[in-house]
Amino acid sequence: MMGRQRDVVYRVLLSKKKAVALHALSSELDTPTPALLATLRKMQSDGLVEMYYGKDKARIMVKVKTINDYVDAGS
Repeated sequence: MMGRQRDVVYRVLLSKKKAVALHALSSELDTPTPALLATLRKMQSDGLVEMYYGKDKARIMVKVKTINDYVDAGS
């Protein structure tokens, strides 16, 4: 089930053009924020997403990483 959940989260993030607030993503996926955060941390350790603090320090922002991010970083 964990792999399927990761796929769903990755596909939703991939459809977004910009970073998304953790709380907004949690509401959209109808998933408790702590469970989603645990999944995103595992995905971050695998290099699939990037998490950072937004302009408001209380907001955690999430952005999907694509192959282009790795190609651009190597240039």
